[in-house]
Amino acid sequence: MPGAQAVANRNWLRAVAKGEVANALGGDGLGLDRVEDGDGLRHSAGSATVDGGGGSAVLADPERRAAVHRLHHAIVDHTYGVARDAWARALPGLHATWEQLAEKYPERAPAAPDGPAGPRTQPDGAWVADGNRRLNPEQHSEACKACKDVSDEGKQVILPAMQRIEAADPDRKLAGLEHMLKGEDRLKEKIADEMAAKSWLTLRQALDTVADPVRFTLTYPPDRYADGVRTDVERLKEEGFELIRLKNLWASDQYKGVNSQWCRMETGLRFEVQFHTPESREAKELTHKAYERIRSSQTSPAERRELEDFQRHVNELVLAPPGVDGIKDFRRGRDDREDHLLRDNRRVYEP
Repeated sequence: MPGAQAVANRNWLRAVAKGEVANALGGDGLGLDRVEDGDGLRHSAGSATVDGGGGSAVLADPERRAAVHRLHHAIVDHTYGVARDAWARALPGLHATWEQLAEKYPERAPAAPDGPAGPRTQPDGAWVADGNRRLNPEQHSEACKACKDVSDEGKQVILPAMQRIEAADPDRKLAGLEHMLKGEDRLKEKIADEMAAKSWLTLRQALDTVADPVRFTLTYPPDRYADGVRTDVERLKEEGFELIRLKNLWASDQYKGVNSQWCRMETGLRFEVQFHTPESREAKELTHKAYERIRSSQTSPAERRELEDFQRHVNELVLAPPGVDGIKDFRRGRDDREDHLLRDNRRVYEP
Protein backbone atom coordinates (compact mmCIF):
# COMPACT_ATOMS: atom_id res chain seq x y z
CA MET A 1 0.00 0.00 0.00
CA PRO A 2 1.39 3.43 -0.86
CA GLY A 3 2.03 5.82 1.98
CA ALA A 4 -0.16 8.82 2.69
CA GLN A 5 2.43 11.22 1.23
CA ALA A 6 2.68 9.24 -2.02
CA VAL A 7 -1.11 9.26 -2.38
CA ALA A 8 -1.21 13.00 -1.68
CA ASN A 9 1.49 13.58 -4.30
CA ARG A 10 -0.41 11.61 -6.93
CA ASN A 11 -3.62 13.49 -6.22
CA TRP A 12 -1.75 16.81 -6.34
CA LEU A 13 -0.12 15.84 -9.66
CA ARG A 14 -3.50 15.01 -11.20
CA ALA A 15 -4.77 18.40 -10.06
CA VAL A 16 -1.73 20.07 -11.63
CA ALA A 17 -2.31 18.31 -14.93
CA LYS A 18 -5.93 19.47 -14.93
CA GLY A 19 -4.97 23.06 -14.11
CA GLU A 20 -6.66 22.93 -10.71
CA VAL A 21 -3.70 24.19 -8.64
CA ALA A 22 -3.86 27.88 -9.41
CA ASN A 23 -2.76 29.32 -6.08
CA ALA A 24 0.08 26.87 -5.44
CA LEU A 25 1.80 27.53 -8.76
CA GLY A 26 0.86 31.14 -9.42
CA GLY A 27 -1.40 30.42 -12.41
CA ASP A 28 -4.19 28.26 -13.77
CA GLY A 29 -2.10 25.17 -14.45
CA LEU A 30 0.87 23.99 -16.44
CA GLY A 31 1.83 24.62 -20.05
CA LEU A 32 4.66 23.52 -22.29
CA ASP A 33 7.56 25.94 -22.40
CA ARG A 34 11.33 26.02 -22.74
CA VAL A 35 13.22 23.06 -21.35
CA GLU A 36 16.38 24.02 -19.53
CA ASP A 37 18.44 21.30 -17.85
CA GLY A 38 15.54 18.90 -17.77
CA ASP A 39 12.99 21.40 -16.54
CA GLY A 40 10.56 23.51 -18.50
CA LEU A 41 7.17 23.74 -16.92
CA ARG A 42 5.44 27.08 -16.86
CA HIS A 43 2.03 28.21 -15.80
CA SER A 44 -0.73 29.19 -18.12
CA ALA A 45 -1.01 32.50 -16.26
CA GLY A 46 1.47 34.42 -14.15
CA SER A 47 5.24 34.39 -14.32
CA ALA A 48 6.13 31.88 -11.62
CA THR A 49 8.08 28.84 -12.85
CA VAL A 50 8.61 25.43 -11.38
CA ASP A 51 12.25 26.29 -10.81
CA GLY A 52 13.08 29.45 -8.92
CA GLY A 53 9.57 30.91 -8.95
CA GLY A 54 6.46 30.76 -6.79
CA GLY A 55 6.24 26.98 -7.20
CA SER A 56 9.69 26.23 -5.78
CA ALA A 57 8.43 25.73 -2.25
CA VAL A 58 5.63 23.49 -3.48
CA LEU A 59 8.17 21.34 -5.32
CA ALA A 60 10.62 21.06 -2.44
CA ASP A 61 9.56 17.44 -1.96
CA PRO A 62 11.85 15.31 -4.23
CA GLU A 63 9.10 12.81 -5.05
CA ARG A 64 6.72 15.57 -6.05
CA ARG A 65 9.39 17.30 -8.13
CA ALA A 66 10.25 14.06 -9.93
CA ALA A 67 6.55 13.52 -10.59
CA VAL A 68 6.25 16.97 -12.17
CA HIS A 69 9.21 16.23 -14.41
CA ARG A 70 7.59 12.95 -15.46
CA LEU A 71 4.43 14.86 -16.24
CA HIS A 72 6.38 17.38 -18.26
CA HIS A 73 8.01 14.69 -20.35
CA ALA A 74 4.62 13.05 -20.85
CA ILE A 75 3.27 16.39 -22.10
CA VAL A 76 6.24 16.73 -24.46
CA ASP A 77 5.84 13.16 -25.71
CA HIS A 78 2.13 13.69 -26.31
CA THR A 79 2.54 17.09 -27.97
CA TYR A 80 5.25 15.92 -30.35
CA GLY A 81 3.55 12.60 -30.92
CA VAL A 82 0.51 14.49 -32.20
CA ALA A 83 2.76 16.75 -34.28
CA ARG A 84 4.60 13.76 -35.78
CA ASP A 85 1.30 12.12 -36.67
CA ALA A 86 0.07 15.32 -38.32
CA TRP A 87 3.34 15.63 -40.23
CA ALA A 88 3.16 12.01 -41.43
CA ARG A 89 -0.42 12.52 -42.61
CA ALA A 90 0.48 15.74 -44.43
CA LEU A 91 3.64 14.43 -46.12
CA PRO A 92 2.03 12.66 -49.11
CA GLY A 93 0.03 15.80 -49.93
CA LEU A 94 3.15 17.97 -49.64
CA HIS A 95 5.02 15.72 -52.05
CA ALA A 96 2.08 15.89 -54.44
CA THR A 97 2.07 19.69 -54.22
CA TRP A 98 5.76 19.77 -55.11
CA GLU A 99 5.17 17.49 -58.10
CA GLN A 100 2.47 19.86 -59.30
CA LEU A 101 4.82 22.84 -58.97
CA ALA A 102 7.61 21.00 -60.77
CA GLU A 103 5.21 20.18 -63.60
CA LYS A 104 3.91 23.75 -63.75
CA TYR A 105 7.44 25.17 -63.81
CA PRO A 106 9.67 22.67 -65.66
CA GLU A 107 13.31 22.75 -64.68
CA ARG A 108 15.50 24.67 -67.09
CA ALA A 109 19.05 23.67 -67.96
CA PRO A 110 21.56 26.41 -67.10
CA ALA A 111 22.93 28.34 -70.03
CA ALA A 112 26.60 27.62 -70.71
CA PRO A 113 28.92 30.21 -72.27
CA ASP A 114 29.09 28.09 -75.41
CA GLY A 115 28.33 24.53 -76.47
CA PRO A 116 26.37 22.08 -74.28
CA ALA A 117 25.24 23.21 -70.84
CA GLY A 118 27.02 22.21 -67.68
CA PRO A 119 30.60 22.34 -66.34
CA ARG A 120 33.21 20.70 -68.52
CA THR A 121 36.94 20.41 -69.10
CA GLN A 122 38.33 21.91 -72.29
CA PRO A 123 40.89 20.22 -74.58
CA ASP A 124 43.63 22.47 -73.17
CA GLY A 125 42.78 21.48 -69.58
CA ALA A 126 40.82 24.62 -68.69
CA TRP A 127 37.42 24.29 -67.00
CA VAL A 128 34.29 26.27 -67.89
CA ALA A 129 30.76 26.39 -66.52
CA ASP A 130 27.61 28.47 -66.82
CA GLY A 131 27.67 32.06 -65.66
CA ASN A 132 31.00 32.64 -67.46
CA ARG A 133 32.85 30.75 -64.75
CA ARG A 134 36.31 29.68 -65.84
CA LEU A 135 39.50 28.21 -64.44
CA ASN A 136 42.59 28.26 -66.65
CA PRO A 137 44.55 25.00 -67.10
CA GLU A 138 46.90 25.70 -64.17
CA GLN A 139 44.06 26.77 -61.88
CA HIS A 140 42.00 23.76 -62.88
CA SER A 141 44.86 21.39 -62.13
CA GLU A 142 45.27 22.97 -58.69
CA ALA A 143 41.49 22.88 -58.12
CA CYS A 144 41.39 19.14 -58.85
CA LYS A 145 44.12 18.57 -56.27
CA ALA A 146 42.35 20.83 -53.77
CA CYS A 147 39.10 18.89 -54.20
CA LYS A 148 40.98 15.63 -53.58
CA ASP A 149 42.55 17.12 -50.43
CA VAL A 150 39.12 18.25 -49.18
CA SER A 151 37.73 14.75 -49.74
CA ASP A 152 40.63 13.10 -47.91
CA GLU A 153 40.50 15.50 -44.96
CA GLY A 154 36.74 15.22 -44.71
CA LYS A 155 36.79 11.42 -44.69
CA GLN A 156 39.93 10.82 -42.67
CA VAL A 157 39.80 13.63 -40.07
CA ILE A 158 36.42 15.35 -39.73
CA LEU A 159 34.16 12.33 -40.24
CA PRO A 160 35.83 10.27 -37.46
CA ALA A 161 35.40 13.25 -35.11
CA MET A 162 31.71 13.49 -35.99
CA GLN A 163 31.32 9.74 -35.46
CA ARG A 164 32.87 10.07 -31.99
CA ILE A 165 30.33 12.78 -31.19
CA GLU A 166 27.52 10.55 -32.44
CA ALA A 167 28.78 7.61 -30.38
CA ALA A 168 29.02 9.71 -27.20
CA ASP A 169 25.24 9.77 -26.76
CA PRO A 170 22.48 7.63 -28.32
CA ASP A 171 20.19 10.68 -28.57
CA ARG A 172 21.86 12.01 -31.71
CA LYS A 173 22.29 10.44 -35.15
CA LEU A 174 24.39 11.44 -38.14
CA ALA A 175 22.18 11.63 -41.21
CA GLY A 176 22.76 12.07 -44.93
CA LEU A 177 26.42 11.04 -44.99
CA GLU A 178 26.05 10.28 -48.69
CA HIS A 179 25.95 14.08 -49.15
CA MET A 180 28.92 14.77 -46.87
CA LEU A 181 31.09 16.17 -49.68
CA LYS A 182 30.03 19.00 -51.95
CA GLY A 183 30.13 17.90 -55.59
CA GLU A 184 33.47 18.58 -57.29
CA ASP A 185 32.01 20.76 -60.05
CA ARG A 186 29.93 22.70 -57.52
CA LEU A 187 33.04 23.31 -55.43
CA LYS A 188 34.95 24.48 -58.52
CA GLU A 189 32.08 26.88 -59.29
CA LYS A 190 32.37 28.39 -55.80
CA ILE A 191 36.15 28.73 -56.17
CA ALA A 192 35.77 30.37 -59.59
CA ASP A 193 33.17 32.79 -58.22
CA GLU A 194 35.42 33.85 -55.34
CA MET A 195 38.45 34.33 -57.59
CA ALA A 196 36.40 36.36 -60.07
CA ALA A 197 35.03 38.58 -57.29
CA LYS A 198 38.40 38.99 -55.53
CA SER A 199 41.17 38.80 -58.08
CA TRP A 200 43.92 38.92 -55.43
CA LEU A 201 42.90 35.55 -53.93
CA THR A 202 44.93 32.46 -54.62
CA LEU A 203 42.97 29.34 -55.41
CA ARG A 204 43.57 27.91 -51.94
CA GLN A 205 42.46 31.15 -50.32
CA ALA A 206 39.31 31.07 -52.44
CA LEU A 207 38.66 27.52 -51.24
CA ASP A 208 39.05 28.67 -47.62
CA THR A 209 36.08 31.05 -48.07
CA VAL A 210 33.70 28.26 -49.12
CA ALA A 211 31.44 27.58 -46.14
CA ASP A 212 30.52 23.95 -46.74
CA PRO A 213 32.85 21.83 -48.88
CA VAL A 214 32.22 19.23 -46.16
CA ARG A 215 28.87 19.11 -44.34
CA PHE A 216 27.11 17.03 -41.73
CA THR A 217 23.64 16.76 -40.22
CA LEU A 218 22.90 15.70 -36.65
CA THR A 219 19.32 14.79 -35.73
CA TYR A 220 17.76 14.56 -32.28
CA PRO A 221 14.36 13.68 -30.84
CA PRO A 222 12.51 16.93 -30.05
CA ASP A 223 12.68 16.58 -26.26
CA ARG A 224 16.48 16.26 -26.38
CA TYR A 225 17.13 18.70 -29.22
CA ALA A 226 18.03 21.89 -27.36
CA ASP A 227 20.32 20.18 -24.86
CA GLY A 228 21.78 18.06 -27.66
CA VAL A 229 22.72 21.05 -29.81
CA ARG A 230 24.41 22.86 -26.93
CA THR A 231 26.25 19.70 -25.86
CA ASP A 232 27.48 18.88 -29.34
CA VAL A 233 28.67 22.42 -30.02
CA GLU A 234 30.93 21.98 -26.99
CA ARG A 235 32.01 18.52 -28.18
CA LEU A 236 32.99 19.94 -31.56
CA LYS A 237 35.15 22.50 -29.78
CA GLU A 238 36.72 19.74 -27.68
CA GLU A 239 37.62 17.98 -30.94
CA GLY A 240 39.72 21.03 -31.81
CA PHE A 241 37.37 22.74 -34.30
CA GLU A 242 36.69 26.49 -34.16
CA LEU A 243 33.13 27.79 -34.39
CA ILE A 244 32.80 30.47 -37.07
CA ARG A 245 29.09 31.09 -36.83
CA LEU A 246 25.89 29.56 -35.53
CA LYS A 247 22.42 30.59 -36.68
CA ASN A 248 19.16 29.56 -35.01
CA LEU A 249 16.57 29.56 -37.81
CA TRP A 250 13.64 28.01 -35.98
CA ALA A 251 11.76 31.31 -36.17
CA SER A 252 12.10 31.40 -39.98
CA ASP A 253 9.09 30.57 -42.13
CA GLN A 254 11.30 29.20 -44.93
CA TYR A 255 13.60 26.83 -43.06
CA LYS A 256 13.66 25.17 -39.64
CA GLY A 257 16.85 24.16 -37.89
CA VAL A 258 20.15 25.38 -36.51
CA ASN A 259 23.06 25.87 -38.92
CA SER A 260 26.69 26.16 -37.88
CA GLN A 261 29.98 26.66 -39.70
CA TRP A 262 33.31 25.44 -38.39
CA CYS A 263 37.00 25.54 -39.26
CA ARG A 264 39.79 23.03 -38.85
CA MET A 265 42.53 25.39 -37.78
CA GLU A 266 45.44 23.20 -38.91
CA THR A 267 44.43 23.51 -42.57
CA GLY A 268 41.78 26.26 -42.69
CA LEU A 269 39.20 23.86 -44.13
CA ARG A 270 35.67 24.94 -43.32
CA PHE A 271 32.76 22.60 -42.82
CA GLU A 272 29.10 22.85 -41.93
CA VAL A 273 27.01 21.12 -39.28
CA GLN A 274 23.22 21.33 -39.38
CA PHE A 275 21.14 20.39 -36.34
CA HIS A 276 17.67 18.99 -36.98
CA THR A 277 14.75 17.04 -35.64
CA PRO A 278 13.63 14.19 -37.95
CA GLU A 279 10.72 16.34 -39.14
CA SER A 280 12.75 19.48 -39.80
CA ARG A 281 15.26 17.41 -41.77
CA GLU A 282 12.47 15.93 -43.88
CA ALA A 283 11.12 19.43 -44.46
CA LYS A 284 14.56 20.65 -45.58
CA GLU A 285 14.93 17.76 -48.01
CA LEU A 286 11.40 18.23 -49.35
CA THR A 287 11.96 21.93 -50.04
CA HIS A 288 15.55 21.70 -51.24
CA LYS A 289 14.79 21.84 -54.96
CA ALA A 290 12.38 24.70 -54.37
CA TYR A 291 15.17 26.55 -52.54
CA GLU A 292 17.56 26.01 -55.46
CA ARG A 293 15.02 27.45 -57.88
CA ILE A 294 14.31 30.45 -55.65
CA ARG A 295 18.03 31.31 -55.80
CA SER A 296 18.19 30.97 -59.59
CA SER A 297 18.25 34.10 -61.73
CA GLN A 298 16.12 32.21 -64.27
CA THR A 299 13.17 31.96 -61.87
CA SER A 300 10.30 34.34 -62.60
CA PRO A 301 8.77 36.47 -59.79
CA ALA A 302 5.50 34.49 -60.02
CA GLU A 303 7.31 31.16 -59.69
CA ARG A 304 9.44 32.46 -56.84
CA ARG A 305 6.34 33.56 -54.92
CA GLU A 306 4.72 30.13 -55.33
CA LEU A 307 7.91 28.36 -54.28
CA GLU A 308 8.23 30.53 -51.19
CA ASP A 309 4.59 29.85 -50.35
CA PHE A 310 5.30 26.12 -50.70
CA GLN A 311 8.30 26.34 -48.36
CA ARG A 312 6.25 28.35 -45.89
CA HIS A 313 3.42 25.80 -45.93
CA VAL A 314 5.82 22.89 -45.39
CA ASN A 315 7.67 24.55 -42.52
CA GLU A 316 4.59 25.75 -40.66
CA LEU A 317 3.83 22.05 -40.01
CA VAL A 318 7.17 21.52 -38.25
CA LEU A 319 6.88 22.03 -34.50
CA ALA A 320 9.79 23.80 -32.80
CA PRO A 321 11.44 21.71 -30.06
CA PRO A 322 11.08 22.89 -26.46
CA GLY A 323 13.92 25.10 -25.32
CA VAL A 324 15.03 26.07 -28.82
CA ASP A 325 14.76 29.79 -28.02
CA GLY A 326 17.68 29.31 -25.66
CA ILE A 327 20.05 28.48 -28.55
CA LYS A 328 21.73 31.81 -29.27
CA ASP A 329 23.28 32.97 -32.53
CA PHE A 330 27.04 33.31 -32.65
CA ARG A 331 29.40 34.92 -35.11
CA ARG A 332 33.17 35.04 -34.92
CA GLY A 333 34.79 38.43 -35.56
CA ARG A 334 33.90 39.36 -39.11
CA ASP A 335 36.49 39.59 -41.83
CA ASP A 336 36.34 40.09 -45.58
CA ARG A 337 36.53 36.38 -46.26
CA GLU A 338 33.15 35.91 -44.57
CA ASP A 339 31.18 38.56 -46.46
CA HIS A 340 29.85 35.96 -48.85
CA LEU A 341 28.12 34.16 -45.99
CA LEU A 342 25.65 37.03 -45.70
CA ARG A 343 24.22 36.73 -49.19
CA ASP A 344 21.06 34.99 -48.01
CA ASN A 345 19.91 35.61 -44.45
CA ARG A 346 16.88 33.37 -44.74
CA ARG A 347 18.68 30.09 -45.43
CA VAL A 348 22.37 30.05 -44.70
CA TYR A 349 23.15 26.53 -45.81
CA GLU A 350 24.31 25.78 -49.33
CA PRO A 351 23.35 22.70 -51.39
